[in-house]
Amino acid sequence: MLAYRLRVNAHLVDAETGKEIWADRFDTAKADVLQVQDEIVGRLSRAVGLQVIDVEARRSERQKHHSADATDFVLRAQSIANRPTSAATMVSARHLFNEALKLQPDNADALAGVATTYVLETINGYYPAGNEQRLQQAEPLLARALASDPGNIVAMKARAALQRAQGKFDDAIAAAKAVIARNPGEPWAYKEVGLSLVYLGRPEEALDWFAKAERFGPYDPVRWTWFDAQGQALLLLGRDDEAIRSLRAAIEVNPNYTSTYAVLAAASALKGLDEEAHTALAQYRRTNPDVTVSTFRSLSPVPLRLTSAAYLKQRERLKEGLRKAGMPE
Repeated sequence: MLAYRLRVNAHLVDAETGKEIWADRFDTAKADVLQVQDEIVGRLSRAVGLQVIDVEARRSERQKHHSADATDFVLRAQSIANRPTSAATMVSARHLFNEALKLQPDNADALAGVATTYVLETINGYYPAGNEQRLQQAEPLLARALASDPGNIVAMKARAALQRAQGKFDDAIAAAKAVIARNPGEPWAYKEVGLSLVYLGRPEEALDWFAKAERFGPYDPVRWTWFDAQGQALLLLGRDDEAIRSLRAAIEVNPNYTSTYAVLAAASALKGLDEEAHTALAQYRRTNPDVTVSTFRSLSPVPLRLTSAAYLKQRERLKEGLRKAGMPE
């Protein structure tokens, strides 16, 4: 079978000003030219979509002293939500989504946006309490959004993450695959399948899904999520060198997600890199001084009691690494 090499140079230009907004090059070689085309289209749809939201949000922000409508607030909120997440960005995005709902109570994008902030606050562990309530708040909002717009991608993505947070891993995988069926270029959905597989005790299988997420979103602002998840899966499999590289990549994209530092500390300690392990753990403990080996990630992204026996057994290796790094029992 012949292998084709395709090189595509893509440019996004503002039609009003003629200014180039974004550019990328796709260079790949595969035997299946149709598969290559699908991957390029998928990457383009996600990358261009993010850029358009960002540009329109900035335009709306400049003109906000004029008559802002619900769409303006949604675009500005989505632009914030598309950044590497933090507790502060979630609060800011939710405020703007709620402003949109004041103007248009049944706006599906705004409903899905508010719900997404609650889900992300939960799975990213930004707060020590109230996570069950956040998920309870998110669920009816997503139901309303999907009743209004059954194909709303933001709502579909949030539903997959919500079900993962509830420990409904098979349902979460099905929900994420529904997103992929509608938009094959959505890297978040591949990551969601992988994470649910990790919690089902199938980390080797999960790696294929994280790789797909990276293939479709090599410059995506949320790619830290699959780097972090991939790092954990690799650690569980005893592939510490690869785990360290993946976790460092996650931190480079989003240094504000401190849990990654703890997993990096564990992987480094297991590899015998004591100095790096101690440095990473110290970074984590600056904001999480009271966390112990027994409480680390016990409630988020998924309550440990909801995960599989296979995952809990594999997770003993993570706990061993945390102990070696110096985290108290």
